[in-house]
Amino acid sequence: MRSPLVPSSPAPSASAVRLRLVLVRLARALRQHGSAGLTQSQISAIASVEELGPMRVSALAAHESVGASVATRVVTSLEELGYFKRANDPEDKRACLVELTDEGRAVIGTLWIGRTIGLSSRLERLTPEERDRLEAALPVLEKMARDS
Repeated sequence: MRSPLVPSSPAPSASAVRLRLVLVRLARALRQHGSAGLTQSQISAIASVEELGPMRVSALAAHESVGASVATRVVTSLEELGYFKRANDPEDKRACLVELTDEGRAVIGTLWIGRTIGLSSRLERLTPEERDRLEAALPVLEKMARDS
């Protein structure tokens, strides 16, 4: 009997294995450039609302692939920190939307700047040819990131 933790699909390609490892390591390196005292769940929620705009907690939960209770706890903690506020949903007066406050925009902006500077220093250590190859690969990586 096959373990539920072992996929039944064919073995991943060597490229997929290498890409996963590189992405995990880069993500870890980026996280080391500041967290503003926030958890990864909080940062992800702020980033989602920054990117997608005001949304219901249920939509945020779906986007983050977490349960409604987890999303509610994250939103509540971000409200307490002053980074989120709730507003009436113009389409349904019974519902509310969560949106970024000015403080939320400032904290995520500062976080992105720190992480971008950290990534920039890594890029500077590449040769011009390596940077060109990376630049050429970005549209493919962006497509992969959008493909859900």
